Amino acid sequence: MNFLKEVFSYICGQQHNWVLGGVTLPCCQRCTGLYVGACFALIFVVVFRPRPSAFQYWIHGAFMLAMFPFGFHLVEHGGLVRTFTGMLFAMGLVYYLALNPFSAWNVWRDLRTSLMVAYLSLIAAAAVLLLVMVYTGGVITGLFLTALAALGLAVLVLLTLSNLIVLPGILRLLFRRSIPSPP
Repeated sequence: MNFLKEVFSYICGQQHNWVLGGVTLPCCQRCTGLYVGACFALIFVVVFRPRPSAFQYWIHGAFMLAMFPFGFHLVEHGGLVRTFTGMLFAMGLVYYLALNPFSAWNVWRDLRTSLMVAYLSLIAAAAVLLLVMVYTGGVITGLFLTALAALGLAVLVLLTLSNLIVLPGILRLLFRRSIPSPP
């Protein structure tokens, strides 16, 4: 646990941490939402693979923007709001980080309305589940959320690395498209 606390100390201020059954989580309340949310988000994006569209960009962008008034302390808030906005931010961030790798591997699919409702409902259910866990959790919940936070950090690192891997191919494609064809 001390190792994770040290790892997270490089990227998290570690103030306002959840303490569940005597287990202090290795990251703050907002980062708990962010990293646990990243785990859920990756599962949802891999299972549903919602093709990029104006609606997808809008909804995932709105998830990320929801943190703005709270992250900059424009609105008074507590731990549950910090965790909730962190999770929403993760849902948007993972989708945007998945855009390039998923497009390179051509795995997107069009979602029917029912699948889109299921996708958004699962996001809402995951957020409620996380909030219930941090509000009522004990030792096992604390250890479980610590493990999910560590996995969430790994998810974000791997998505970032996969973007770096596909970036040269994307740049090469854009460069080829920008060169005019000979007459």
